[in-house]
Amino acid sequence: MPDFTALIIGCGTIGSATARLALEDARFEHVVVADKDRQRAERLAGSLEGPATALELNCQQDDQVLRSLTGISVVLNTTGPFSRDTLSLMRTVIEAGVAYADINDDVETLQSVFESEYLDSLAKHRGVGVLPGLGASPGQTNVLARHLASRMDAVEEVRFFLVNDATYRSEAVWRHRLALFGEPALLYDGGRWTQTPAMSEFQDVGFPAPWGSIRCYAVGLETVSIPQSFSGLRHASLWRGFSDPATTSMLKDLIDAGFASQQPLEVDGVSLTPSAMTAAVLAGTQTEADSPDLGRLPRQVRVKGIRNGGPAELTMTYSFPPGDIGLATASCLVVGAGLLVNRELPGPGVFPPEDMDPAPFMWDMESRGVHFKLEDSASTRT
Repeated sequence: MPDFTALIIGCGTIGSATARLALEDARFEHVVVADKDRQRAERLAGSLEGPATALELNCQQDDQVLRSLTGISVVLNTTGPFSRDTLSLMRTVIEAGVAYADINDDVETLQSVFESEYLDSLAKHRGVGVLPGLGASPGQTNVLARHLASRMDAVEEVRFFLVNDATYRSEAVWRHRLALFGEPALLYDGGRWTQTPAMSEFQDVGFPAPWGSIRCYAVGLETVSIPQSFSGLRHASLWRGFSDPATTSMLKDLIDAGFASQQPLEVDGVSLTPSAMTAAVLAGTQTEADSPDLGRLPRQVRVKGIRNGGPAELTMTYSFPPGDIGLATASCLVVGAGLLVNRELPGPGVFPPEDMDPAPFMWDMESRGVHFKLEDSASTRT
């Protein structure tokens, strides 16, 4: 089996989990862990059980990125927030003839990536595969939507429901949550794109026991490629809630009061955004009493359409084992990395997650203890 080297950009929770899983994969002989903070990269490299090299890297500096690509088989970008700068990084990697995947879940950035004829043409010209948005969502969500859609004659609606862990409260996570919930929600409805105000639409979603009903709000449709991938689709939306209803209520109150705003304010001569201040305060208020063991958290994909000449609905509920929040995202990214280095994509170019064969992703999820429950409009089976 060929021995490949993965360059992992970002040494936070997801980057660390990605490095561990890559070294467990027999295809990868070596990993390079890169971060703008050299000490952070060195700490991660020193903690890994396998060949690992630490690298100081500012991924916004094209010359640094280019130098880092020597001997690299695939770049796995785990560092956010993702923005239009991500396209510059992707261009540099692709031009060097190196495969690329990331965990991008920023709606506008993903739209730009998938609409870029230049990036797709460049990847085809260089003969490399590119898999943006290969995390928990988009990523596993889209792959499971493809799995369910393959059982339909035609797909009309796709809805995603994700329950977040209320006990995970780092400042970076709160910044991300405020951005997800605090921006207008992008929906695909009636065959066209539309928006609704932040946290203005909700559904009380019925999950199988032991979870029961959980309130989920419409948020930005990070699974933005779904309408283009399923011909004739009339509706696509993504909804998020929290394991703790009080967290959902608190977040809505903060957003309604303007505390998720990205508009800078001057406070005692210091410029800061309400969202940054809110994230810092929320991250600093966690106590042990706030962190009960809530076990597995449910996620759900629902697909409606036509099967055997009549209306049908398929629902897949799945949950990861508790304890490692980075596992769901990192495992999907590493499966994609394996497909990239083995050249098991439909060809060179830029591909959304749902263009991949669901089988290796679902097998990996099951091997890591994921529970699946499939329900259809006529029967329920596990």
